Amino acid sequence: METIPYRRSKLHVKTFPKGTLLFRLIDKPENDLRGPPMKDGRRCITPHFHAYFYPNPFMGKLSIDLWSSYMNKMRVYRTTKDIKVLSLLLPSKYTRCHKATKRTFIKRCNKVSQGCLTKPLKGYDPCFSETMIKKHPEIVGITSIAKADADRLRMNLKRGKTQRRNLKYFHNAVDADGTDAPPEVAIHPMTSRPSKDVITTTEDEIENNYELLKTFKTDDQEGLRNFMDKHAVYNPETYYYVYKE
Repeated sequence: METIPYRRSKLHVKTFPKGTLLFRLIDKPENDLRGPPMKDGRRCITPHFHAYFYPNPFMGKLSIDLWSSYMNKMRVYRTTKDIKVLSLLLPSKYTRCHKATKRTFIKRCNKVSQGCLTKPLKGYDPCFSETMIKKHPEIVGITSIAKADADRLRMNLKRGKTQRRNLKYFHNAVDADGTDAPPEVAIHPMTSRPSKDVITTTEDEIENNYELLKTFKTDDQEGLRNFMDKHAVYNPETYYYVYKE
C-alpha cells in the first residue's frame, strides 16, 4: 500500500483498479456524473464533492434508517481508470472520527466551502481539507467505515433483514477504532480533482472516474445475485469487486 507524508505521520493510499464495481442508491445518476443542478439548470462540481458507494448491492438498504421511494433503484457503476483513494482503514491510525479534529487532513463536509452547491454537504461525512486537495489532487476519494452505518448494518443482518444467499458478498474491514464492517468509498466525479468550482452544461464533456454500467430495481435480489456471480470478482486489497465481461 502506498503512503504519503502528512506532518509527522503517514497517510495510507489504496489504488482501486480500473473496472472496480461501485453500488449506489440514487434516483438521479446524472448528479453523480455531472454534479447537482443549480437554479439556472447548469450543474455544480466543487473540489469537495463526492459520490458515496457501497461494495455490494445489498448493503445500502441495511445501512440507513430512512427509506423512501427514490431509493428503489440500485445503480451499478465501474471505475474508468485506476484511482487513488485515501484509506481510513487499518493499518491507518486515522478514522472518519478525525474529521472533528483541528488541523487535520479531513474536515466535516459542512465545514468546507460549499461553493456553487445549492444544498450544503453533510456534516457527518468527511471531506478533504483545502491543503490536502492542493497537495494531492491525484487522490480522488476516501474509503472508510461509518460507525453509525456499521451498527445499523450489523443490527439488520442479525435480524435477518437480507436473504442468507446475499451474505457471501459482505467482506468486512476494520479501522483503528475497532469498527468492523464493509467499507464505503467516496469518490470525486472528475478524473482530476479541481481546485475551484466547475460549472457545467449538458454540452460540456467531463472525464469521470466512474461510469454507469447498469440499473436494477433494489428488490430484484435474484437479478443482483446473477449479476454478481457472472460479472464480479472479489479484490481483497480494496474489499470491492472488479467487473469481468
